[in-house]
Formats: sequence, C-alpha cells, structure tokens
Amino acid sequence: MTKNKDLIYTYTIFISVSMVFLDAYEIFSIPLTWLGLSLLVPISLYEIKNTLWSKYSKFIYLVAIVFIIPEAFYIMTEKLLLSDLFYIGLRYYNIFSFIVVLFFCNYFFQQTDLDYFFSLLKKFIYLYSFITIYIFIAQIFDFYEPFRNRPNTTLYEGSLQSIFWLSQPHRAMGTFREPLFLVTFFLPLVLIYLYRERQNSLALSVIAGIALGLTRSDYVRLFVIVIFLYLIINYVIKKEIILSILTLLLSIVLFSSIGVLECNLNPDSIECSEFSEDVEKINNSGKLKIKTNSTNPVTELDSDRLDVINYFLYSLNNVSPRGIGSVNEDYQDYSAKEIGEKMYLTNRTLPKYLLTRYSTQNFGTGNYSLIKYEPNVQNLLVFYTQGFGVMFPVLLYLYLINLLMTKKINLDIGFFSIIILLIFVSPIEEVNSYYAFIIGLSYTLYFKKKEINENL
Repeated sequence: MTKNKDLIYTYTIFISVSMVFLDAYEIFSIPLTWLGLSLLVPISLYEIKNTLWSKYSKFIYLVAIVFIIPEAFYIMTEKLLLSDLFYIGLRYYNIFSFIVVLFFCNYFFQQTDLDYFFSLLKKFIYLYSFITIYIFIAQIFDFYEPFRNRPNTTLYEGSLQSIFWLSQPHRAMGTFREPLFLVTFFLPLVLIYLYRERQNSLALSVIAGIALGLTRSDYVRLFVIVIFLYLIINYVIKKEIILSILTLLLSIVLFSSIGVLECNLNPDSIECSEFSEDVEKINNSGKLKIKTNSTNPVTELDSDRLDVINYFLYSLNNVSPRGIGSVNEDYQDYSAKEIGEKMYLTNRTLPKYLLTRYSTQNFGTGNYSLIKYEPNVQNLLVFYTQGFGVMFPVLLYLYLINLLMTKKINLDIGFFSIIILLIFVSPIEEVNSYYAFIIGLSYTLYFKKKEINENL
C-alpha cells in the first residue's frame, strides 16, 4: 500500500468515526451517524480484492442465502409498506457494510503504520473527552452547545432529546442522544488505545475516565468489574500492573459514583425555571447535594432489559427463522399482550376512561404506548437469533470453537473477548461498520505480536 493511500484511508477512518459520534445531529433528516457508518464502505469495496474476501466468499454467499430465504418468505406473505421494506433493506445494508469493512480493516491495519494511527487516536480521545466534559458543564450552566436536531431514542417519533434530569444527577452524553450510547461507542476505543499504549497514558486515562464516569451508566460500571477481573488475572500470570487501564477504571468509578443535581448547582437554568416548586424543595437546605449510586446495584436490571430477557427466554421454545423485519413486531405483540387484556377489561368496566388519547404518556394500569409503537429489543444476540433462527447462535459457537482451537489461549485473547462482549451486550441491536472497525483493529492487535511487544 502506498503512503498516500495509507494516509487517505487513515484520515477517512477518523472522519467516519467523528461523524458516527455525532449521533445527536442530522442534516436534511439524515443522521450524521448514518453518513459516518457509510463512509468506510466505498474504500472497503475498492480494496476488497486485496483482502481475504476471495478465500471466504463461497461460505459468505452460502450463509447469506440461508439467512435471506426466511426474509424473502416474510416479505412475500406480509402486506408491507414502503417504510417496512426500507427498514428491512437498511438492516441488511448494515450487515453487508459490517462484513466488507471488517475484511478491509483486517487488511488495512496489517499494512498501515500503527504508531501514526495510534498517535491520531490519542488526539481524538483527548479531544472527545474534553468535548464531553464541556457539554456536561454547558448543559448545567446554559453555556452554548450545538442544537440537537435529531429526535430522541424513545418510542415517540419526533420527540426532542432529553438533556435534563430534575430529581436525578445530571449525566454526560457528549454528542450522543443518550449517556449509554456514549459509553457503547467510546469505551472500546479507549480500551484499545490503552491496551497498546500502556506507558505514559495516565493523563489520558484520567480525562477519558472522567468523561465516561460522568455518564453514570450501569453499563460502564459493569464493565469496570469485568476489566478489573482481567487486570487481576493479568497480574497473577505476568506480575504486571497495567497502570493506565487501572487509572481509567478508578476514574470511572469515582465520577460515576457521585453526582450533582442541575437545579442544585444552577436553579435559575432554563429547564429548572419550569419547575419552580420542585427546585425550591431541592434547595431548601441551601447546601450542595451530592448523590451516590450506593442504592443502585450495578447488577440490577431495569424493566426494559428484563422484559427483553423474558421475551428471549419465552421465544426459545420456537427459535425458527422469521426474518429480521418481524422481530420488533413480534416483541411488541409479546410486550402488549398483558396490556391488551387490561385495556379490554378497562373498556368493559370504565368505557369513558380511555376517551382521551395520551400519545406520549402511560396511564391506567400499564404501558399503553406499546399498543401503538414497536419497541426495539436493544440486544444484538436477541435480534439476530429471533430473525435468523438457531443458525445465528450456532455460527457464533462455531467461530468461538475455531478461535479456541486455532489460537493460543492467553491474555490477548482475553482482551479481544472483552471487546466482543462490549458489542454483544450493548443496546445497539445490529452490527454496523463501526463495530467492524473496532473488531478489525482489536483483532489485528491480537495477531501482530511484534508491534504489541514493542509497547509492553
């Protein structure tokens, strides 16, 4: 690969990642994240002949046919709207982009100058950490931040993004629509960098740890435990303390365990002025109130994720391929069954009770919004298992067995497993080109022993 082409691809990757991180914004009704995810596809297709695609193409085509058959049957038997077909097409485009970008990254990161790439990655992590911390402060004190013009992630279409918590500590979300999304996309990058650059990274560990900790996400605190266990195993085997990663974990724990109320710090803020009585109660002591997560166990699942797990266990009785276009619809039917029964009884006994329609509120005996809006399963394993049937977990199992049989089991494969686990338990329910970039980069680090050892 020529040096000019190397630089073009490197800069394209960072432009793509930067756009993916602009999750809260859109242009002409097109999310910038979607544009960023698509940016790597053209260069991946251009270089496809230089990758290992030809070696695995027959297998990929065979699996694709097996997966597409139930989807084709679903499309032919159901009366679908154009929006439904667009939804299904977009889901398959994400799978396609994941595959081609994964092959490209596996090739590119074995050819490129990793030292230069990681020098740029360091600057990006610093920059985005400072941006996240600034936006956190700006939202509390009404400083300037770019207008968030993309709808929220709730069921209600067109609703504005929520950046305000009245009775709960403020949470960092950076340029994402939710704090959890920030952790999902940012944490893998930070871990990959610190895994390779173990020396002289303490300052970056602290800054990135503050940005991640301010999200106050149970997801990030859960992985703090997982990564800490990895560090213990690393110390037992190699008698080595990875100080940069340990510093990151401590920073996350510190800043995720304490929180401040916006209306306590700035009672005159734009949002707080709409709740004058509540703000007065919050500040009646005249003291700064610090809240902790001590009453919120990290292992405690919220109702949404518990519902997804219950749905998955319920559906294991019939794990037949139905097509990914029907997954959320099926989950809606499961979730709304009890609500539908209660609605029937309410209509029979109190017919005037439901005359008023509340489009964005739940009332009465349950979550009536499930009757109209399709919720997402918010889990990659559940989504693809329900869509493609038992074939999907079988493929994952075979890949895992192949990895364990053909590669030496060591700490590197442990790190790679943590990155994969971050993806599979994230709230993003499908693969995409960003995940391909993360997996391709970490996979290359696992195999390129020479570069890793030089940085130990």
